[in-house]
Amino acid sequence: MIRNLLLAAVLLIFQACSTTIPVQNSETSAYEKQILDWHESRNDRLNQADGWLTLSGLFWLEQGENRIGGGNNNDLVFPGENIPNRLGSLYLTGDSVHFTAAPGVEITLNDSVVMEAGLSSDLSGEPDILAWGSLTWYVIQRGDRIGIRLKDTLNPNYVNFKPTELFPIDSNWRIPAHLEPFDTATTVGIINVLGDESPSTTPGILHFEINGTPQSLTPLGDPGDERYFIILGDATNGISTYGAGRFLVIPAVDENGQTVIDFNRSYNMPCVFSPYATCPLPPPENILDVAIEAGEKDYKLAGMH
Repeated sequence: MIRNLLLAAVLLIFQACSTTIPVQNSETSAYEKQILDWHESRNDRLNQADGWLTLSGLFWLEQGENRIGGGNNNDLVFPGENIPNRLGSLYLTGDSVHFTAAPGVEITLNDSVVMEAGLSSDLSGEPDILAWGSLTWYVIQRGDRIGIRLKDTLNPNYVNFKPTELFPIDSNWRIPAHLEPFDTATTVGIINVLGDESPSTTPGILHFEINGTPQSLTPLGDPGDERYFIILGDATNGISTYGAGRFLVIPAVDENGQTVIDFNRSYNMPCVFSPYATCPLPPPENILDVAIEAGEKDYKLAGMH
């Protein structure tokens, strides 16, 4: 009798437990895997020697000679240990930059040792990269400013890299949208953290809903592009996400003007990973009053809380 009662109790417990086992949804699991794969690739790109986590300095050039090196007697003092007192000089003439290496210091340009060379900036798409030891630097142009962006593979932010974190993946944040195209070529002024404004082409206005409330975003893109770029802000900024906003890339619309905005793929601006990045900011019309609890969360640099 007791044996039968024990068996019955075990069966009841097993049945109760079996009803709590979640039903596997192959579609949801496949979607989550897509986002996790995207997130892994995203972290792989961040954890590269030429990525944002190695960014260690931003220096604006003055017309004429700009001496660079580890010594305090330079115009541009590169941070780090055991850096030669003088690495060389950068000469700015108009908007052209020429580099001359200091005697006895071996500097490479695009992997070849050089004593002097003219330098292409990042506006060319592929800037010339100078290097010494763990340091690399190249010319950037932002508005009327011309400067040097310095990277260091010994930067603690790179050495102590930890993967970014995501909000829980929720397919409800994968939202259909319709593009209201502009009749003529239209640009929107995008302001960066330095206050510089640059016009960027937009194909129109994306309309969608969040919890039944109409919303809109202005994407950036040219005719024929396969993807649109979105700079957006929302009510999580400064709380669980970066204060200035996030980025998002979505497919361009199809022949019917339809696309999908997947907020689970929202990701951090470069400014999250370095104080020396020059990030574009969301235009006012792209700051939503709803909390987008999807995509990458804020990221804390080494030594920050």
